[in-house]
Amino acid sequence: MPGRAHSALAALAALAALVLGGCGSVPLGDPTTALDRVRTLQEQGDTSGVAKLGGKIAESPEASAADRAEAAFLAGEAEMAEGEEAKAFVRYRYVLENAPWSTHATAIEGRLFEIGNILLFSDRYSGWFSDRTRGVDALETLQAHYRSSDRADDALKLCGDYFAGEDVEEWDEAASHYLRVADEYPESEWAERCLWLAGHCQLQIAKGPAYDRNELLQARATLERSVKTHPRGVAIQEARADLTRTQEDLAACELLAADFYRGRGVEAGENLRLANAAILYPETEAGRAAAARLAERGLDPAALKADPALNSMDKVKAVRPLWEKDRARDAKKVPYGPPL
Repeated sequence: MPGRAHSALAALAALAALVLGGCGSVPLGDPTTALDRVRTLQEQGDTSGVAKLGGKIAESPEASAADRAEAAFLAGEAEMAEGEEAKAFVRYRYVLENAPWSTHATAIEGRLFEIGNILLFSDRYSGWFSDRTRGVDALETLQAHYRSSDRADDALKLCGDYFAGEDVEEWDEAASHYLRVADEYPESEWAERCLWLAGHCQLQIAKGPAYDRNELLQARATLERSVKTHPRGVAIQEARADLTRTQEDLAACELLAADFYRGRGVEAGENLRLANAAILYPETEAGRAAAARLAERGLDPAALKADPALNSMDKVKAVRPLWEKDRARDAKKVPYGPPL
């Protein structure tokens, strides 16, 4: 009896393995005919079969490199047809990284742009457990492999738009992508607007005068560049308004520091920061308030300006944030191979 019971359990286990194995994968079979079988499934309209067998070939060391790349593309096409854009992206990226000579390069460029738009902005993808970040990957892959494409600047801008969206608001990522459009594609139709948007996002990172002044200095530098580079552009009014707000916040930073020193009875420190506000930002509300406080003490901002010991203007410089240094360093690299 124990032997029969053991045999029955073994048989059931073997049957379960066969059933589960059949549901989970498609056998590769003869690797020399596998790709032809994928094409037959494609002719029959069996997108599920194409995706499964094509994916298995793409991952099989038994198939040739050319067959793996072709199978990956066909699997990607099938997954696109089934609305599995995130999976399709992985297949297309495989082709670009392993077979950049592929005749499907032009088609893949269009697919990546489509995938990026769908994953980032379609209502089908939302919530915490979504594939939206794959959309960023798809668009960044497009820009990396097709750097001279008409879609490359659009891809970076769309990434910036996604990160700047009200449901995301990752301002540093948004600023980085917008700056890349302005820096890498200065002739782009988006270059001017993206330069202003980069400064606008940096201004959002700053969170006002009570936080890190360096973020405000960074925003000011970008916005001044925007106004200077595009004095008659479509975003000039927005850039000027953001620059004015940045100057106001920077002046308020100096006033807050002056109040800090006053609260501790350090008059020299208070006067120095009041001088900064009055000299650097005379047109702002905080700058005028600082000048008035100095005047009450019989101090002239113009005279203070001539004495480096009584102001710290030479030290009011922006330090490039780490993410921007990394971006500048990575821009010098070729991340995925030669452009197509």
